[in-house]
Amino acid sequence: MLLNWIALYTRSRQEQSVAQQLTMCGIESFVPMRKELHKWSDRKQLVDVPLIPSYVFAYLPLNKHHQVFCVPRIVRIVMFNNRVAIVNPSEIELLRKVCRTENPVSMKRLKFCIEDEVEIISGLFAGYSGTVAKFGTNCKVGIQIKEIDYSVVVNVLYDQIRSCVEVPVLS
Repeated sequence: MLLNWIALYTRSRQEQSVAQQLTMCGIESFVPMRKELHKWSDRKQLVDVPLIPSYVFAYLPLNKHHQVFCVPRIVRIVMFNNRVAIVNPSEIELLRKVCRTENPVSMKRLKFCIEDEVEIISGLFAGYSGTVAKFGTNCKVGIQIKEIDYSVVVNVLYDQIRSCVEVPVLS
């Protein structure tokens, strides 16, 4: 039976609890987390926060997606174009890499239209394509996860990217 990664939308701040309960039901799950510095009046502390708030990814056969509702606090299964949003395994791997990196990353719900399409050719995110916005000596590249309409935004050096657009050579 073919397994797929599907996106689940949870109640606010319930991502880790939902993931644990899915595991107890025998469903593999993944919550991308990152460290964030929180400041209070008396201290600073690194806190684990979800990379994509209210999202949990579950790995199961598509025809068994209704089984996730054995877990309370799941609001809905994420749909895209009137069907269950199936997230590509390479995009799940991208999120896993983002969780492992020490570099600052952010998630944006953006659709890039006016920027350049590039491929990252070296470094941790080599092999991924995205859209670039130029800032100083580095670039910020948004790598879109199409099925859930989010983009991972990472910092890369200019020499780590190349254009995806063929430029015609005039002779």
